[in-house]
Amino acid sequence: MDVDRFLRELPAQFDDFPLSDKPRDLRFAEVLEAVTGLAQPNNLALLNVAASCLSEGEAYVEVGTYRGTSLIAAMLGNAGEFVALDNWSMGDGSREQLDLNLARFGLTGAAIVEGDAFETLRSDALEGRTIGVYYYDNGHEYEQQLDGMRLIEAYLASPALVIVDDTDWERVERARPASVSCNDAVNEFTKAAHSRDRAWPPTLVPLGLVHG
Repeated sequence: MDVDRFLRELPAQFDDFPLSDKPRDLRFAEVLEAVTGLAQPNNLALLNVAASCLSEGEAYVEVGTYRGTSLIAAMLGNAGEFVALDNWSMGDGSREQLDLNLARFGLTGAAIVEGDAFETLRSDALEGRTIGVYYYDNGHEYEQQLDGMRLIEAYLASPALVIVDDTDWERVERARPASVSCNDAVNEFTKAAHSRDRAWPPTLVPLGLVHG
C-alpha cells in the first residue's frame, strides 16, 4: 500500500477537503444513481483512491458488499485483485443483483465469496492473498467489530489501509484502540475527517494504517 500517495491523492479529489460535500469526480454520484446503496459519493471516492494505491501483488478485500456500490467504486479505473464477502442476509440484496450491477459498469474479475463473514474469515478462503486495502462493513456490535479486525490481521500487508464503515457509532469507535495501531499521519487524517466543521460524512473514514 502506497501510504504517501493515498494521503496525497485523497484530498486532491475534493475542492475543499474535508469540507466538500461531494468529490470532483462525478462517476460516484452516477454509481449511486444506478445502484441503490447506503454510501455517499465522498465515501465511494475514498474507496476508489485507496484501491488505486495498492502495491503490486496486493488485494482489495471488502466484507459486506450488498448491492455492490462499494465494490464498483473501488474497481472503477483500477487494476488489481478485488475480493468481496457477503451472504446477503441484510435487506433485499442478492448475488444475482450484485453480478448484474457489476456487469452494468463493465466490471469483471472480482472474486465473490459467499457465506457468513466470520466463518469465511476463519476459513482458508483468503489464503495466499496479501491485503493492501481492507474495507469492513458488516456486523458492528463490539465483539463483531473486533473479530472483523483481528481475523484479517494475518493477511494484511505492511502497511495496509483498514477502512471501517459507521465509525460514528460508539461501539464501532470503541473497538478501534483494541484492534489496530495507527500511523500518526492517518490519525491526523481521521481527526480532520471527523472534525465538527466538515461536511465529510462521518460514517466512513480510514481507521488506521497497520504496520506489521
